Amino acid sequence: MDPNKPDWAKRMTPSPFSQLHFTKELTNQILRNVKDSKRSRHVPIATVIISLSLVAAVLFIFGISDLNNWAQTHAASFFNKTTKDPIDRTEYYEHGKLLFAVFPQPELTAGNPAGYIFHFTAPFNELQGKMLTIYAIHKKSGLKVTAVAPIEITKPSSGYKGLERFGTHFALPIGGVWRYVVELDGKLYGDVELTLKEPSWEPTSIFKSANYRMRGVEKKLGFIDAGFLANSPQKYMWHFWDKEKELNGKFFVRAVKQGEDQIIDVFSTESLAGALNGADRTAVSMMSLPEKGRWRLLPYIDNRLLETIVVEVN
Repeated sequence: MDPNKPDWAKRMTPSPFSQLHFTKELTNQILRNVKDSKRSRHVPIATVIISLSLVAAVLFIFGISDLNNWAQTHAASFFNKTTKDPIDRTEYYEHGKLLFAVFPQPELTAGNPAGYIFHFTAPFNELQGKMLTIYAIHKKSGLKVTAVAPIEITKPSSGYKGLERFGTHFALPIGGVWRYVVELDGKLYGDVELTLKEPSWEPTSIFKSANYRMRGVEKKLGFIDAGFLANSPQKYMWHFWDKEKELNGKFFVRAVKQGEDQIIDVFSTESLAGALNGADRTAVSMMSLPEKGRWRLLPYIDNRLLETIVVEVN
């Protein structure tokens, strides 16, 4: 550092960012904003101005050399985007006004429950008393899942005047681009799009409960695995652990084969039975899968997808 520099120049030396380089998250956000501004007239010009300002800030702080290094790393992926590498759309505008945005947890993966925060900008009195529903629609297959069952908006988010932090938690069954459709009182309010990574297709591990070996997620759900033979119905006892929720409602199982998008119905029953083998609730099922290979079982209770289970069918 030059000792002859004035104090204000010395104070400007450290980067104002918490990390030394232009983060991937900030990069993606800028590229997303620029692309959205080209794609829709509904995005305010301020979005583009902010994006350009951020790029200018990078030039000022890191210099031309660092920017060139960043450009070489990211430019190819930006200018050669394909349908296999989509850009998420996390905000919904109407007539240039932001109605809501979604903030999902990082690294969304199919089959795994994930947390989401929806930020609504409307004054609370415009939302109060309405029924909020969120559906997720898989863009490739058209599969529709109820992500948030109809719920009445009765109070603002904790610590806020409006519905700035509506939190929810759910899982979606397969990877790819999903369209999240928000409805108020059964009418379309807006939508966003997010991409879920493909989950692991390694068979789900075995755990032990009350001297029984079960396949599933310990202390959440599992079944006594008698093995799977294609087109061979077999009895399976499901077990569930969840003391915080009542585990009431219809229980049904769907399944999807590795490498495919088609989801099939496997089993359903109107309600669960009581506690057994150390679990809080149970269900006896008769299941069969049509083809050999690896399958992902998708168990639901009251239209809520639980942890998924991968099995090998012989």
